[in-house]
Amino acid sequence: MSAIEAETMQLFSLMKEKFQIGSGPKILYHYTNIYGLEGILKNKEFWVSNASFLNDKTEIRYTLALSREILLKLCEERQIDESEYLSFFEVFVKSRLEEISLEYYLLSFCTNPDSNLLWSNYSNNDGYNISFKFPDIGVDYQDETGVYPWSAYVIYDKNEQRKILKEYIERIIEIVDYIGSLETEELEEVIFDRLGVVLGALKLSSLFFKDECFSQEEEFRIAFTKDKDTFCRISNGAFIPYITAGFKKESVTGITIGPKNNMDITMEGLVQFLNLHEYNHITKDAIRKSCIPYRY
Repeated sequence: MSAIEAETMQLFSLMKEKFQIGSGPKILYHYTNIYGLEGILKNKEFWVSNASFLNDKTEIRYTLALSREILLKLCEERQIDESEYLSFFEVFVKSRLEEISLEYYLLSFCTNPDSNLLWSNYSNNDGYNISFKFPDIGVDYQDETGVYPWSAYVIYDKNEQRKILKEYIERIIEIVDYIGSLETEELEEVIFDRLGVVLGALKLSSLFFKDECFSQEEEFRIAFTKDKDTFCRISNGAFIPYITAGFKKESVTGITIGPKNNMDITMEGLVQFLNLHEYNHITKDAIRKSCIPYRY
């Protein structure tokens, strides 16, 4: 095994451990309004927006700022001149990471089946959440494309984020020290091989890091690479690139109706809609009403 392969394996193991890659809750909840519910269930697919066009696109900058802070602290602790390392970071890391989110499309779920915050944020309290089996929906996508997406809990704890990023930044310092001893013609290969591994880990981390002020969202994310055709939808006067991610009907386990909805009319209409589109496994018992009392 080469040094690059060994480093790749180490970083992958770190990602798997810290982000619980490959594991997750058995059920995930997707909050949406009635139009979103209709489109998702009728077409058996999600429209998954490009990461650069989400409201959370500042997460890349958040991860960059935290990485830069860790780099400066490590230089101070080791009593080394920060200028060379900081220059390398700005030229080879910052610019690459700012472009990296264009490669990924993010689908958000919540681990809370009845979140007051998400009812308010995503469906004006009169929406729905659709529950899905996990990892079944990831397997459904793999069956469709041959590629299994990255999936993990979002990490909000800044101390935990720092621990993860510190291991990546230490490798960047090692790379800078190493290339200082190389001939010019050797630099490009080393920079792009070894740095590429670290950048891969950093860019994936940025997809699953959020400021702790968002912790009440209790988010679990699935990150897709661009393995399908790209489309554009219109939202708030802008074109938003997206890909589709299909799923099997059997991956849907139930639906919760938001706290503001009229239960009787909503329930009967929903049952008719589910029957029309042959979600026969979702019985009335699998359709629930939010337990949150809505204050008019």
